[in-house]
Amino acid sequence: MASVKPNQPLPLSETLRDFRGSWVAVDRRTGEAVEAADNPYVLVARIRDRGLKNVAIVRSPDEDEPELVGLG
Repeated sequence: MASVKPNQPLPLSETLRDFRGSWVAVDRRTGEAVEAADNPYVLVARIRDRGLKNVAIVRSPDEDEPELVGLG
């Protein structure tokens, strides 16, 4: 487990660990997940409904999903 200094956001990998296969709204200040959904449209609707601000939307891939390395 990575050590986190006071006032430093959680590492993204730690935040997304429990949300495999989901779209996640992450608080940009704390690095904590504040909302999650199966698709980005539902996630955005939930963010708007809750009036959440200062969040980043991130896709947390499932362990079974193929990884795209390059286009060529």
